[in-house]
Amino acid sequence: MQHKIFTGSVARQIDRLAIDSFGYTGLSLMKKAGESAFSHIRSRVQTGQPKGLRMLVLCGGGNNGGDGYVVARCALLAGWRVTLIAYAAPSSRDAQAVAAEFSAAGGVAETPADADTFDACEVVVDALLGVGISGAPRGLYATAIEAANRLPAFKVAIDVPSGIDADSGFAHHPNFRADLTVTYIALKLGVLTGPATNSVGELVLEDLELDRQVTDQVAECANLLGKPTLPRRQSDSHKGKYGHVIITGGDNGMFGAVLLAGKAALRCGCGKVHILSTDAHLDKPSLYSPELMSAVFENRPSELMQNAQAIVVGPGLGTNSWGREVFEHVVKTSTAPLVIDADALTLLAESGYTAVGNKWVLTPHPGEAARLLKCSVADIQSNRLDAVRQIANQYHCLCVLKGAGTLIADSHSEVSLCNLGNAGMATAGMGDVLSGMIAAFIGQGMALRPATETAVWLHSYSADAWVKKHAAASLIASDILDHLPTAMAMLAYDQACG
Repeated sequence: MQHKIFTGSVARQIDRLAIDSFGYTGLSLMKKAGESAFSHIRSRVQTGQPKGLRMLVLCGGGNNGGDGYVVARCALLAGWRVTLIAYAAPSSRDAQAVAAEFSAAGGVAETPADADTFDACEVVVDALLGVGISGAPRGLYATAIEAANRLPAFKVAIDVPSGIDADSGFAHHPNFRADLTVTYIALKLGVLTGPATNSVGELVLEDLELDRQVTDQVAECANLLGKPTLPRRQSDSHKGKYGHVIITGGDNGMFGAVLLAGKAALRCGCGKVHILSTDAHLDKPSLYSPELMSAVFENRPSELMQNAQAIVVGPGLGTNSWGREVFEHVVKTSTAPLVIDADALTLLAESGYTAVGNKWVLTPHPGEAARLLKCSVADIQSNRLDAVRQIANQYHCLCVLKGAGTLIADSHSEVSLCNLGNAGMATAGMGDVLSGMIAAFIGQGMALRPATETAVWLHSYSADAWVKKHAAASLIASDILDHLPTAMAMLAYDQACG
């Protein structure tokens, strides 16, 4: 099943629609939300200490605060010691009702003190702001968030961590740094991409038993990538049926980039891979990977390029005269789909070229995206959804905006999001591997979008599989190559089992 992703503002519309048009009550949804959150909390922290755990609940005045009152009541009834601090009086009838139930269970809603510290506890729950507040927390809210972040406790955010923009993923200062975020009804973009992912921790979706017809009434901003389907191979076939990919780049001192891309293309099933580089590197591919073939760019192997099903330009290309000459030649003469990465993105930003026939895949990280749009990295990260759409539209391409919560958009503004991957991927060569993988799947006959989505998912999945057994900081790009056969075998098995 494909998961739809919504902005925070649309998520609020879904809540309203469920109540106004589908017969749900706000009170029943609030109680389910709080009860499900407490269930997740208890399953993670109640080990060998069934009673007496200390919980601090920070409540705002809105419905997010109402969820917090429900969590607090559940904890009281479970025998926990609960401190609830109300930063505003409950403003809705539903929140007032659950606050009264909390009091009836013996709970006391305290008023915030001027102090910037809290008493020690095992669990702290953020029910301050939720999806309905934009802008940076201020005053006592800011003080509370900063004090909560300093506690050596298990931190839980209700729906969205306070200080996180649910529409964009922008992280205001301060923001609540959760170990667990329990979000409701639908996935929100703001907890899945960009700087916000540093503050979400483990993300759990609770649909509150809401009928899917409710969410079908509103437009999603993106779809979550699921397991892809790999190209099938025929028993009676040969290498020519599985594509010919060319990797161009690898100026002096940067040959490793094209080597990584080329090996990635082979690992993903490409039939033939050529490295098109400098004369100094002509013999290197066969030394490091004898399956790779090589050619010298200066010889202008036009026939070679005309027979390719996909071409990667950029890994190790450089931006000096040689790199510029390669870039100009490839962009102007190639008829095959192009995967444009690394230094080629910088040259593209300077050139003003756009794709003819939507046959380009651009794979920028935030810095390269900023150059493509002539803005700052902060501008990109403040609204990654807008940025990936702008690049796709401006360059008539499929754009992969890399980073936490990688986004993929085409020129029709259809967006998908990959929620796999980890911080260990912030290392040299990862983008080179991805570019080769994308080209490999294009070369095997997949359309640009499914080829790209398959590569992005498989790339991130392989990285996650690695860090289950190793330290994330030890991950290098070659480790992805080593794990790809296992990851692809898993996908092939799932396909065979249907």
